[in-house]
Amino acid sequence: MSFSARVTPLLAKLRAGGLAFDASVLFGGFSLQLLTQIGWLVLAVRFLGPDGYGLFASLTAVTVAAACFVGCGCDQLLVRHAAAEPAALRGWIGHSLIAITLTGLPVLALGLLLLPFLEIGGIGWLPLLLVLAADLLLGRYAGLCTAIYMASGQAARQSTVTVLTGACRLGAIALAGLLPGPLTIGTWAAWYAGSSALAAVLCLGLAVRDHGLPQWRWMRGQWGSGFTFGAEAALQASAKDLDKPIVLEFAGAAASGYYAAAFRIIDTLSMPIRALGYALVARMFRMAAEDRAACVRYGLKLLPLGIGLGAAAGLGLAVFAGLLPWIFGAQYAELPWLVRLIAPMPAFFAAYLIGADVLSAIGRQSVRLGVVCLSLALTLLLCWLATPAYGIAGAALARLAVQAATAALVWGLVLPARRKG
Repeated sequence: MSFSARVTPLLAKLRAGGLAFDASVLFGGFSLQLLTQIGWLVLAVRFLGPDGYGLFASLTAVTVAAACFVGCGCDQLLVRHAAAEPAALRGWIGHSLIAITLTGLPVLALGLLLLPFLEIGGIGWLPLLLVLAADLLLGRYAGLCTAIYMASGQAARQSTVTVLTGACRLGAIALAGLLPGPLTIGTWAAWYAGSSALAAVLCLGLAVRDHGLPQWRWMRGQWGSGFTFGAEAALQASAKDLDKPIVLEFAGAAASGYYAAAFRIIDTLSMPIRALGYALVARMFRMAAEDRAACVRYGLKLLPLGIGLGAAAGLGLAVFAGLLPWIFGAQYAELPWLVRLIAPMPAFFAAYLIGADVLSAIGRQSVRLGVVCLSLALTLLLCWLATPAYGIAGAALARLAVQAATAALVWGLVLPARRKG
């Protein structure tokens, strides 16, 4: 049977089940979120200046990674349990709000204690407190609402709350920068915290309107599995750019710029794949609650669709990469060959993402975490070895090889479960 003959009936089923609509809505939300992030970046660089923006970006890189441990994976636990048992949603919302508060406050206090000894914490006690509160508490409250709508299968609402935080921060930097006088990092910290508070209020208000007030409960016995969710998110947040300093160290600033630009393009073109993943995850948890083997078979049926999306993105890169210097400027004349080199990356990423989501759905989150740890270690090791010898081509091929290997690994771990109930 041909590829199109296999995929066409699957697409019809997806449309009938609402998946195609959900993915398109979520992709629209991702696109709006990207636009707000680009706008915020342009204005922040302009208004804060190189020193202020560099300090703020370095500080938030630490706080965002630390925020992954706040709540100990309560958002993922909410999706897992409330998707399978919708009546439990309000109880899980209450549990998650308690967990975020109880874990966020100690992490915030630890940051206030330790960060002033580092350069990134030298912005002053009050601005540091405001940034920590924005990322460790307020941002986590707003982010919880994404999980609420993911669990309830409301794609349009999910897209709305993902855009709200970025829109609030974009509005804040625009207003702050238009005021008379220079925008200092201390002043921006206040605007940043204020915009985060507004986003949290708006997102939680929307969730309460749609689902009612939280039921204040404490779900016992969840810390172990929840911690693995948080640890995975922290590893991914920390590891996303850790190969960039290695390339900078061995290949120089210009080569590092090409490398970072190429992988940012890959990330952008992978948005439809992420949208598909977000649309799938709640369905996978519901299916796995009834039959783990059926969930695995469902993932296998979706695999050609995900790889097809990734392959289409890679083909587009290969064909149109020559236009990149026209878009980004003549200084990026060497970018097309590097982008073509890593064009298979979206297809490998799609295969990994679907397989990893199946692992989570069938209760093997700790195994998925082990795969992420292995992937991080291999990426850093291979980039460290390849870059001095082969430059950015070596680093790019190392990243590509690791992505392909982890995709194969997750499916090697998933497939034995397809014949088990």
